[in-house]
Amino acid sequence: MKSIEKSLNISLFVSLLIIFVVFWMISVFSIHHLTEDYVLTRLHHDNDSITEHLKVEPDRLTINLNNINPIYSRKDSGHYFVAKVSLRTLTSPSLEGYPLYLKPIHRNPEVYETLGPNKQTVLVRAYQSEFHGETLTLYVAEDHSPIQHMIHLFDIVFAVLTLLSLITLYLLQRYLLQNGFNRLTPINTALQALHKGKAVKLKPEDYPTEVSSLIESLNQAVSSATALLEKSRQSNANLAHSLKTPLNIIFQISDSPILTDYPELQKTLSEQSQKILRLIERELKSARLASGMISMIPFSLKVQNTPDASPSDLEDLLSSFAQLYPQRHIEVIDNTEQKQLPLEKEDGFELLGNLIDNACKYGNHHVRLTLNGSDKQLTIQVEDDGTGVPPEAVEQIQQRGFRLDEEQPGHGIGLSIVKQIVSAYRGNIDFQLSELGGLSVTLSFNLDND
Repeated sequence: MKSIEKSLNISLFVSLLIIFVVFWMISVFSIHHLTEDYVLTRLHHDNDSITEHLKVEPDRLTINLNNINPIYSRKDSGHYFVAKVSLRTLTSPSLEGYPLYLKPIHRNPEVYETLGPNKQTVLVRAYQSEFHGETLTLYVAEDHSPIQHMIHLFDIVFAVLTLLSLITLYLLQRYLLQNGFNRLTPINTALQALHKGKAVKLKPEDYPTEVSSLIESLNQAVSSATALLEKSRQSNANLAHSLKTPLNIIFQISDSPILTDYPELQKTLSEQSQKILRLIERELKSARLASGMISMIPFSLKVQNTPDASPSDLEDLLSSFAQLYPQRHIEVIDNTEQKQLPLEKEDGFELLGNLIDNACKYGNHHVRLTLNGSDKQLTIQVEDDGTGVPPEAVEQIQQRGFRLDEEQPGHGIGLSIVKQIVSAYRGNIDFQLSELGGLSVTLSFNLDND
């Protein structure tokens, strides 16, 4: 399933990246263009000054250097000029005879870059004009390496600042998105609590308006499911009552002295009645599981710390088995702080009752119930000191997915119901040989909300 938050983060990052790249390119281009225009403007002014003070003599060109910028007279000044009128040429003293590349003029003015006397990059502005009836071509150049170096440094700093701004803005937007989506986390928490059997009603005003309709739909679904569950359980109770009444009559008939002379018929009638009763109970349990997982009261392991607290469900269950099997010693080892099973109360009674009943029925003297767990997982182990099952039978149970015949004697009785309950609550079940000598059944349930 595609994450909306991840898609928004990717889209946001790509959008910001495109915007910042375009912004960076426009800014860099603008800075480069402005600096070049600044240098060309200065060269243009020098061109006018040199042209104004240039003199044409029959065999040469002359200029009074005192009337122009003295930088053109200084060695390695980075400012140069070359004037050409016909075959007469005048170069600035700053060139010291260096043959500056004079590019033919195809447009007026012509702007280009070339190497200066010290192999530095110079920007040249070449301009042609009429001068005393002749064509004057004047090349004015300036070493703009320092400016280029500063611009290059500016490009790096600006790129770093732009990248940092991009990352900062992206992280800020991501934080805002996560903060917005975190407002939906209580929905998942509420659904997890609902799955564990707690009554839940979501308040639309606690969530963004964009999901208010979803919250209302969830509330309606929970209310409908709860009503259907109660109706299903009531129907199951009515069905059980209706069927067990005629079955009790059949049991009475099967025990009647009238059938004493027909032992085979009496035995068959009793066995089939018991079978029908077990089938009815099994189907009712399956129907209850299939009706949904919305329950209200979890199975309690420990007594709550209140003055009027009654025994926990586990204590009630163990007390019942102590009366049913007084010859069995049921040992309880509690290594967990968990006060509840992540199961509905009725399912907890059915699950543990089935396993403890099997252990008491097929054990010799000792039955052990061990509770282990943490904040994320709860493990329940039921062991007995009976004859157990052969190793190949344990492997067979695991391979078949616990699908054993409930009507056969042994540890298979009720295991299909156990499997249904464990699967319904997304738990795991494992069969091994116990160190007591009999069978060890280990149940594990995930308590993490994730």
